[in-house]
Amino acid sequence: MNLSTRSPGSAGSGISPIWVVAAGLAIIFGGLLIGSFAPAILPPQASAESRQIDALFRFMLAIGGSIFLLVQGMLVYSVIRFRAKPGDASDGAPIHGNTTLEFVWTIIPAIIVTVLALYSVSVWNSTHSIKPNEQTVGAVGARYAWTFNYQLDARALPSGVTLDQLEPNIRAAVENGGLTLSSTQLHTWVNQPVAVSMNTQDVNHAFWIPGMRVKQDLLAGRTTEIRFTPIEAGVYRIVCAELCGSGHGNMAGSVDVNGNLVGAWLIVHESEDAFRSEFFDPLARAALFPPEDPVERGRQILASGVYPCASCHVVDDLGWNGAVGPNLNNVGSRAATRVAGESAEEYLRISIRMPGAYLVPGYNNLMPQFNAEPGQPNYMPDDDLDAIIAYLLTLKTS
Repeated sequence: MNLSTRSPGSAGSGISPIWVVAAGLAIIFGGLLIGSFAPAILPPQASAESRQIDALFRFMLAIGGSIFLLVQGMLVYSVIRFRAKPGDASDGAPIHGNTTLEFVWTIIPAIIVTVLALYSVSVWNSTHSIKPNEQTVGAVGARYAWTFNYQLDARALPSGVTLDQLEPNIRAAVENGGLTLSSTQLHTWVNQPVAVSMNTQDVNHAFWIPGMRVKQDLLAGRTTEIRFTPIEAGVYRIVCAELCGSGHGNMAGSVDVNGNLVGAWLIVHESEDAFRSEFFDPLARAALFPPEDPVERGRQILASGVYPCASCHVVDDLGWNGAVGPNLNNVGSRAATRVAGESAEEYLRISIRMPGAYLVPGYNNLMPQFNAEPGQPNYMPDDDLDAIIAYLLTLKTS
């Protein structure tokens, strides 16, 4: 059987320039249309930085959409235009190389990457630059909770409170660099630049607030930072974006069956006055005037979130619903019988200072060790430990 051979030009005449221009315009406008969908697939813009980051994302989405339409359009065109005609069993045209085409598909991606790199660096520098009058907050990530620390000094005492009213040890803490106030939530107010300094107590974590468009890894042995300026009052979820263990999901803010916020959330108040009256001043007063009753003080300490216990344990009295640690309801009754020869108080003390000493059957040694020396990680003063134990001992079978 004889097979005819097609000449290189037998595939058909060239494409009209009008159609090339029309296709190019369609690809460009199609890419812009795809880029315009960005607001629909992202959370509302809640920070000044989110506007810049979303603009960059729209630009990248438009470029990616244009490339997608170009590639898919060329595929569809090639399938239709160069398909084998019925009865035609000949070979295709012997084409080898095209220097102009290779130059074009090399230089255009190089230009796109260069533009994206310059644009991205500009956005990065703008969103990470130090702002005047920043609110500084310390964030600590630990399996499986976030703790946010605020400094209280003599210049920021609640209204009506003076240094003379404070106990000597608390006054000394306020005067010597500030007293640390801890919360499981991050609070600020509209148009206030925020700088969050972050550390991890164990493994690597990733701090992410989708509404603010900020995300930063917490790396063992290093201090990392993020900055953002909220522009809308509201409540925004905080998430750990790096798998850190079996309780990883507990590090994301959630809502319980009663509609209460559980875990880590960002609360943006309408104004600084609202921030102080609704959050900071009550938190400061609780720290400046602690209850004399050690049981009440222990409950206050655990409820503050200064120690990441809530995400692992269950305590109905505190609203804890953790899933990876032993249930602490009625622990005051059980502790006295857990280890022969150990009192309930001593058992709890050892379990907190050396959590691997007495493991409850069915649970692994995931609890951080709370040390007694200030220079050690997970520092827990003896006064705090005594108060916590006093409270835990009251959790007994009724």
